[in-house]
Amino acid sequence: MNFIRTFFLLLTVLLSLSGYASPSENPLLQKGWAALVKDNENKAFRYFWEAHEKAKKDKNTADNAESLLYLGICSYGASLEKGLQFVTKSLNEYKLLEKINPEKALIGRYKCLQLISTIYVRQKKYDEAMRLSSEVVAELKGKNDTSGTLGLAYTSLGFLYDLKGEKAEAEKNYILALKEFEKGNNIAYLPTSYCKLGEIASAKKQKEISLDYYKKALTLAITSENKQAQVNAYVAIGKWYIDFDDNYLQAESLFNKARVISLLLSDKTFEIKTIEALIELKRKEGNFMEVSQLQDEVIAIKDSFYSFEREQIVKSLEVQFDVSEKNRKLKLISAEKEVSKLTNYLLITLLGVLIVVFSILYFFLKRINKRDKQLLKTKEELVNLMEEQKQLKEQQFQNDIEFKESQLSAVTIQMLEKNELLDEIKTILNRKEPTSEKDIKKLVSKYTIQDNNWKDFDNYFESVNKNFYTRLKQKYPDISSNDLKICALIKLNLSIKEMASILNISPDSVKTARHRLRKKLQLNTEENLTDFILSV
Repeated sequence: MNFIRTFFLLLTVLLSLSGYASPSENPLLQKGWAALVKDNENKAFRYFWEAHEKAKKDKNTADNAESLLYLGICSYGASLEKGLQFVTKSLNEYKLLEKINPEKALIGRYKCLQLISTIYVRQKKYDEAMRLSSEVVAELKGKNDTSGTLGLAYTSLGFLYDLKGEKAEAEKNYILALKEFEKGNNIAYLPTSYCKLGEIASAKKQKEISLDYYKKALTLAITSENKQAQVNAYVAIGKWYIDFDDNYLQAESLFNKARVISLLLSDKTFEIKTIEALIELKRKEGNFMEVSQLQDEVIAIKDSFYSFEREQIVKSLEVQFDVSEKNRKLKLISAEKEVSKLTNYLLITLLGVLIVVFSILYFFLKRINKRDKQLLKTKEELVNLMEEQKQLKEQQFQNDIEFKESQLSAVTIQMLEKNELLDEIKTILNRKEPTSEKDIKKLVSKYTIQDNNWKDFDNYFESVNKNFYTRLKQKYPDISSNDLKICALIKLNLSIKEMASILNISPDSVKTARHRLRKKLQLNTEENLTDFILSV
């Protein structure tokens, strides 16, 4: 009986710690915790291990410490040694975290100490477990602990005092645990506390108080869908019906209901608990044949349970290997991605450089082209301007020529008028009529003025026909001033009669002068004098 009682006490503590403390903000730890609550240890272990590997890769001390802690929680049920290894590593990580985040490191340390205390209870190291849980209580007592660690420590101490037979101390710690869980509204832990206080009340023969505790535990267990707590509550209520009402039928119904629920759990200790409750019931009824059958079932379950523990260890190793292999492949893929990323980066950089170079070249050529167009436009404008200036100069030159030609014509006309005047004087003299001295002086004065017209003629002629006289003199040094006058009049394309009138000689004299001029100019008989003079 003592063994069975001790076993149930251990089972109660394990149940209270199966929902140890929910993880923080890490998505992988949250997924692992959700799987662990649903009694899926393998899936939970995989998530916790992935979180551990990721934290190592990211050098995240906080996440690494927490993932190792939950690996310990997930593993110690199958292998105490494995669980102890993980929680010890977690403790070391939290020690490193003290420099960065001392508050989180402190809470993590006490979570680890409480888990180690639980493992020591499984290993029957009760004194060491008592020391660790007492340290947790001493440090967290009076502080605002929202993780539930203080309540779990009180629960462990209550269990240990109960083992030692110190009922008062056990009850005191269970009540303190209940207060902590109610304060933090930790519904995952409350059913266990209510069950423990119900057992103490039952031992004191407090019928109504004990039943009230058991019903509270069952209600919370059903509300939170905590199947393990439901098994405990149904078993406890069934025993209550035996102890206080001798209602074996109701007790058996509750035990069987608990057994049906326990079949859904991978932890077979709960099924063993329900069968052993049925064994005690059948023994009281005197049905020893059914007791024997149930004991055989317990033996078979225990054998399979130990096999299950070994399988869990193997599966744990397989999961570690699978996750490690997966991480190795991920590293290879990551390395390939890094190479590809670097290659792409280099290509993008090269492309960017080429784009910049071509852009600079494009804008440079565009600028040169724009400058060339501007220069061409400026040159065209300059050419147009020069052309306009040339046209203006030509127009001005033409106007000057026309003006000088008009002046030359005017001089020529004046010379003709002069000769007409002389002819008039000759006519008057030839008539031999008496004329007043005044009229003669007047005519002479007029002639004197007009005699200056040759000078004006030469000036205007030279301005229109540049260096005409000079070219003739240079080429024909023997030519006389009278010959030059004949050449000038020929250049003006005057007739013989007009030339005779200007020179005040007869047309025959003009012809004679032209003939002598031909000789001086050394012209052949077939050469035209006028054409020659015009070409000079």
